[in-house]
Amino acid sequence: MSDVYSRLRDIVRGGPRPPAKELAYEPEPGYEAGPDPARLAEALGGRSLDTAAGPCLVVDRRYEADRWHGRVRVGDCEVADETPLRLLDGLLPQAAAHGRRDGPATVFVDLETTGLSGGAGTVAFLVGCGWFDLGAFQVRQFLLTRFAGERALLAAVADLVRPADLVVTFNGKTFDLPVMETRWLFHRLETPFADKRHFDMLHPARRLWRYRDGTPVTRPVPTVDAMAECSLGALERDLLGVQRIGDVPGFEIPSRYFRFLRGGDPGPLEAVLEHNRIDLISLAAVMARACRLVTDGVDACRDAAECLALGRVLERTGDGRRAEACFHRAVERGGPQVQVTAWRRLAGLFRRERRYAEAAACWQEILAVRSRALDVVVARREALEALAVHHEHRAKDLDGARAFAREALSGAEAARRAASLRHRLDRLERKLTHVQTKGRPEGRPLLAERQAGGDDQA
Repeated sequence: MSDVYSRLRDIVRGGPRPPAKELAYEPEPGYEAGPDPARLAEALGGRSLDTAAGPCLVVDRRYEADRWHGRVRVGDCEVADETPLRLLDGLLPQAAAHGRRDGPATVFVDLETTGLSGGAGTVAFLVGCGWFDLGAFQVRQFLLTRFAGERALLAAVADLVRPADLVVTFNGKTFDLPVMETRWLFHRLETPFADKRHFDMLHPARRLWRYRDGTPVTRPVPTVDAMAECSLGALERDLLGVQRIGDVPGFEIPSRYFRFLRGGDPGPLEAVLEHNRIDLISLAAVMARACRLVTDGVDACRDAAECLALGRVLERTGDGRRAEACFHRAVERGGPQVQVTAWRRLAGLFRRERRYAEAAACWQEILAVRSRALDVVVARREALEALAVHHEHRAKDLDGARAFAREALSGAEAARRAASLRHRLDRLERKLTHVQTKGRPEGRPLLAERQAGGDDQA
């Protein structure tokens, strides 16, 4: 502290300033030398890799194609065609033409860091990279044995990633890649991820499996509990049947690394490296599962919730035919809430395709569902309004339209829509009165009335 005060006094008095230092970590006393690299490599089953910035400890593991990861084989997790990836992520650009490569085309990346807050103070002390090689899954992990060696770790990671065309992560858009880019920027180095295509598996996973446990699927904003079920650990357990034994919890990983730095004992890191390796294999397997769903369609779905989720994904891509098949299968297999949501999606799909009679039939099916769940009640009110519109403007049945509008207005959930429903009822009453008094054929509203209701859609 006295040294800091001395420097401040020199600056204020215009005295000599300390020489500029490179923007990097200054190790604390006792950390300069770090653990013995040869002993670490032997203990962790790794080796020292020479880079332009110095040596870096790497640990290689290879998982052959016939090895099981839960209920799937490692070799079955390789995705050869990128078309499903672009369907799952509409922003993923098409692969550019490349000649001969000096490394893998697709690299899976997962980090273990000193904290989860991000920013300049968060360091990735373990960078795990995986890729498929002749059917087997190759994993290479870069371990930061001391803070002064971070530049060497970044150089080693850059050498591996630079030839790749696609980087795959789980929540990498929010955390992994920003953390790594911050570290390269911190050392005034160019990031190798700048020109790489990036596929973040978290967002397709949420669309496909956030409600796989039977949670109501019509909520516009998922709950915190539902989102927690989309962690990589939960997905590998539910989708792949992976049961980790003796795994280290994620919150304990930073403390294990700091314990290693203080004492030099690599024992606490062995479970961390294994945790990172399983994450990489699970990431590849979950991505392969998502691609298989998009490719095979409804026949690859396990249950009604997955059918419904896949239908929504296919609907977003414009594949209405396969989406319709998924929604129908969800109706066959699902409970009341899944059925109601599937009917709603079908009705919207039919309406966009101008199949108005089939859309009205879907709304009628919703009215036949008996459940007090909030999602069903809301869908029932929506169905009544849609049927009122359909009977007024499509079927030209004013009496039927009035009946549906009255029933919708009488519902407890109609408070926010009461003004609109009353306006519709008033217009229907005027139309019916005009038909009865003038003797005009029913279903031929006046031009002004048609224009007033022209914004409605069945």
